[in-house]
Amino acid sequence: MLSTLRRIPFSAAGWLFEWKYDGFRLLVRKTNDSVELLSRPGNLLNRAFPEIVEAVANVDGSFVWDCELTVGAARGTESFDRLRARAVMSVEPRIRAAAARSPARLCAFDILVLGKRDLRGMALRERKPILRQCFDDTPFLLYATGIETVGELVFEQVVAHDFEGMVAKRLDAPYRRGRSSDWLKIKYGGYSRPAALGFR
Repeated sequence: MLSTLRRIPFSAAGWLFEWKYDGFRLLVRKTNDSVELLSRPGNLLNRAFPEIVEAVANVDGSFVWDCELTVGAARGTESFDRLRARAVMSVEPRIRAAAARSPARLCAFDILVLGKRDLRGMALRERKPILRQCFDDTPFLLYATGIETVGELVFEQVVAHDFEGMVAKRLDAPYRRGRSSDWLKIKYGGYSRPAALGFR
């Protein structure tokens, strides 16, 4: 599910507003003991991020999550450059050293499947609590929370903390493949990393 660009922040009942982390969009699929970290172009990133694979493997059950993979503060040029450098590593000792020096974190913001249940037809307001119940936050896994209604207040915090922007999501919307006006992204024009490549 992809978001549509909107220029001006807004507040409205029935909407959830989340900070927009600057990283790589991933679908995370766990089937029994098998874990796959799949980038939006369909690349498997397991080898480059073993600490994330291990963290997901420790979560009970089978599921598919929609996430953002980040490093460090999840914003700014330094964090994104470290993430991008890690993604192309292929030599095991270098990968382990980079994981210790610049550990990654998975910010999970939606769930598509739990066990044998396809949750995509459910409203976001129903999917989010299911995702929250899947795991506790750790140094490697973060539940991406949001604030309802007061989008303009959330955007003030985006600016204050120099995040890439925010994503507004209609709470009654199902999860649909492709771009939709049910998810809107509002970018911060003064963000410290111009032409950001991370997206949702």
